[in-house]
Amino acid sequence: MSNPVLKLENVTMQFGGVVAVNNLSLDIPEGKIVALIGPNGAGKTTAFNCITGVYEPTNGLVEFMGKPIVRNHPQGKMKKNYKGQNADMYLGKVVANTPDKITQQGIARTFQNIRLWKSMTVFENVLIAKHMHAKQNVFSATFRGNAKEEKRMREETMELLCEQGLDKYKDEIATSLPYGLQRRLEIARALAADMKPRILVLDEPAAGMNPQETLELTAFIRSIRDRFGLTIFLIEHHMNLVMDISDRIYVIDFGSEIAQGTPKEVQNNQHVIDAYLGVVEDE
Repeated sequence: MSNPVLKLENVTMQFGGVVAVNNLSLDIPEGKIVALIGPNGAGKTTAFNCITGVYEPTNGLVEFMGKPIVRNHPQGKMKKNYKGQNADMYLGKVVANTPDKITQQGIARTFQNIRLWKSMTVFENVLIAKHMHAKQNVFSATFRGNAKEEKRMREETMELLCEQGLDKYKDEIATSLPYGLQRRLEIARALAADMKPRILVLDEPAAGMNPQETLELTAFIRSIRDRFGLTIFLIEHHMNLVMDISDRIYVIDFGSEIAQGTPKEVQNNQHVIDAYLGVVEDE
């Protein structure tokens, strides 16, 4: 297995007495498509939120490109109330980054619910993400000292829309697009928000899609992985998509890993079957 772009080590997220993610460790190898699956409420989105700075985990370490971007240990009242494992492993300096700082380091992300700017066009939705990296201030903006940079960002936005097959919709209001195209636009915007993304984190990208849209999204995800040389880490409930596209799959239930492996290995794992279908009690 190649060196991991992203690594989680003993990550635990506890809300009061509820352990949402429990001692989760996983590796995301460079250039691969890796899926995180599990029943509703298993802790998948919580794990993503710990990676991308939305939550500060109660314990554990997240490394990106070999460097810590998140590290924490139980503190304050949680020292006594902590229900996870390895409470003393990460004592010392806490590493915490806000979502924008993590994005700037090379982790692009979409969310479970589409979060497009509703009153803006397709072009404007991507352009405003480009402005995260604009080198300007009040003076340069007032006196149009940033005209050259603005021209560059507009050209890059148009280029990205062309690459994603969205250029013909550039003047349409983003939320007027069909659902599948809105998802594609959200991915394009995530890529625009990061100057040089190394990994794209997708939270249920096929949610709400019909079978044809899901097939198109499957091909689209594979194409952007190849075109941009990205690593992709995704949560998804559409098992056809997961099994078709993934190089490796991690399965969690009640916040803990219950299986990992290739799609074929996971499909035949009895623990996974039990988690999704339920266990029949002996009479």
